[in-house]
Amino acid sequence: MSEPGVEKIISHVQAEAEKEISEVLLTAQTEAAKIKQAAQEKAEQEVERILSNGKRLASLEEQRMLAETKIDVRRKRMNAREEAIDSSFSEAKKVLEALAAQGKQDHFAYKDILFNLIASASEVVAGDKLELVLNHRDRKSFNKETLKEVGELVKQRTGRSISLVLADEPMQFLGGVVVRDLEKSVEIDNTLETKLNRLKEDIRVDVAKILFGDRL
Repeated sequence: MSEPGVEKIISHVQAEAEKEISEVLLTAQTEAAKIKQAAQEKAEQEVERILSNGKRLASLEEQRMLAETKIDVRRKRMNAREEAIDSSFSEAKKVLEALAAQGKQDHFAYKDILFNLIASASEVVAGDKLELVLNHRDRKSFNKETLKEVGELVKQRTGRSISLVLADEPMQFLGGVVVRDLEKSVEIDNTLETKLNRLKEDIRVDVAKILFGDRL
């Protein structure tokens, strides 16, 4: 069973596919929590030691050394935070990969996410003839009935009767879809990797707040 934080990342990918919003709630994974705890404990001990010694410092040189050490402690804290944030997204990518491969995990269904990614891309492009580029696994699972099913969702979301066709050549990516407007040569990349990479920078501050609270 996946951690609550990872579930929220997956929920965000699904919600973004449906509404194209950038709202996310993340919690740290086990490894991220360990990094955070160890870094905070070490930093707090170091600060306490420095402040205790600082009471006995008198010379300007000693004061300079104290200031430099405090800066070093802050730098180490920031490095630990970056490691924890990267760890959270790495774990989310692993869960997305497992979800795409297995089709379902916990209460998430990959088919629903894929269909919503196709529909959201179709809302962006204006053409009425779209090509769906899938990976090898998803390309094999699509048939006429699947195309009809996703076509109904696209029509419901866009209000247009859009012709959907599968690209002859699949591409290599984790999951999701690349949607091409064959009439205007417009391409929308809604692959899982691209979605996750976009989120990583957009919500970096939000992730840090969830991992470290007000200790920013």
